[in-house]
Amino acid sequence: MNYPDASYLGRPVGEQLLSHFARRDAVRHASPLLPLRFADLLALFRGNASRHKAV
Repeated sequence: MNYPDASYLGRPVGEQLLSHFARRDAVRHASPLLPLRFADLLALFRGNASRHKAV
């Protein structure tokens, strides 16, 4: 077998997942959880409040 990722066969599971966790953490830290501008936050909450009003 000449797989490009065949190096994982001789490594423990935790060590195999280190590269996956590193990529996942990089994406998580690069993407904001909330919009950075205060106006965007207000628009987000005002938009949700208007949707939940009973008519």
